[in-house]
Amino acid sequence: MLAGLVAVGTPIASAKSSNPAFLGIGMEDTGGATGVGPCQVKNVEAGTGAAASGLQQEDVLLALDGKPVANCDSLVAMIQMRVPGDVIKLDVRRLNIRTNAATAVVIKARLSSRDELLRQRLVGQPLPAATFVNVADRTPTELGDARTRTTIVGWFSSACDGCERVFADIARRSRSITRGAPLQIFGATAGDDGRTLSDNLELLTHHARRFDVPLLVTDADTFGRFTFRDRDRIHFMVVDCRGIVQYVAPIAPDADDTEAMLDELYAAAEQASRRMK
Repeated sequence: MLAGLVAVGTPIASAKSSNPAFLGIGMEDTGGATGVGPCQVKNVEAGTGAAASGLQQEDVLLALDGKPVANCDSLVAMIQMRVPGDVIKLDVRRLNIRTNAATAVVIKARLSSRDELLRQRLVGQPLPAATFVNVADRTPTELGDARTRTTIVGWFSSACDGCERVFADIARRSRSITRGAPLQIFGATAGDDGRTLSDNLELLTHHARRFDVPLLVTDADTFGRFTFRDRDRIHFMVVDCRGIVQYVAPIAPDADDTEAMLDELYAAAEQASRRMK
């Protein structure tokens, strides 16, 4: 499945946010079983605090601000007390490829948030042209060529639990609220890592039946240009009829702020539609 990224919460322990602080790494426990550390970096997302800090693939995370990291869940739990903008110190064990010896490295990284990074990457920019395949009828779709109406695209992992409920909510809002030219809504995924496009199309066919919006699939590289690999939330964008990205919003299906975030997303889509009339 798509690798999970370090997702961190707000300082209020009882609240789960759709857009918590964010380091920007894929990670995996390497002790032979889930939950058995040590926790190792599997990938570093470009443009994140992790990338700016110099964290590297295969780094082993030993401690955060002096507190031992037992496993990846422990790392997430410790970061949940931080907020975007905080700077954390990570003690890392790094393998020197030339000497095959491990060295200790201290890393300082600034936490950001997903929407901050996606705004910098996408908002105000033309939607890059990219080819997707419609899961229902296997036809190619060029998102970058959409010029007729405002479009909402939700990028999600095929492993996301509850994503179909969020898309159903947006489709319902579009049918009941929008007047005139309706919104165009797509769900976009890269399917499972390591599978061919044909295999992913077969795998996602049953997903398409549960979604109230067209479901598109693309390759992992294209997916990574638009969003972050994250199985816990959908990364939405609003694209106006000129093909310009106007808004981005990560939304977790089971967060405390899901409904409020959906309200904000739909309001942004309606505003984009009115602006171009």
